Amino acid sequence: MNSKRIRRIFSIFGALVFAVYFAILIYVTLFTFNHYVYGKSANLVLFDSIRLMWRSGDYWLIFKNVIGNVLLFFPLGMLLPLVFRFFNSWRVMFVIGFGTSFVIEYLQYEYAQRIFDIDDILLNGFGALVGLILYKVFAFMFRLIERNLFKRKKKK
Repeated sequence: MNSKRIRRIFSIFGALVFAVYFAILIYVTLFTFNHYVYGKSANLVLFDSIRLMWRSGDYWLIFKNVIGNVLLFFPLGMLLPLVFRFFNSWRVMFVIGFGTSFVIEYLQYEYAQRIFDIDDILLNGFGALVGLILYKVFAFMFRLIERNLFKRKKKK
């Protein structure tokens, strides 16, 4: 199997996984009931809700909201560049990660009667960038393995 065929298989697999991920993302952010909903409101003060959760001392709440928001968006940063090379840029992923999160927060506020939280946008965008870092690490490792495999085949 040659290098281009392997990349094509990864791209098709990534597209399928991305479609499932995106459907789950929309469901989780817009259609699930949130036990901490205080009605339609907005937090526009950076780090305000993170500080509030930290002061609560409720480690499950902190984990769910802080780590959960990062984890929720890291697949976006990992899968988009796998499917489309255009998204393999820090600037592009910054815009996509923060932009997608902004749109979801707006939809949560406007249509789901939930909270628009600037901290969620920050954490989600950071999660997309973490995903891009992981993608770049895996892509680098794949290229190293690929080079070694094809060098051995040429020598034989």
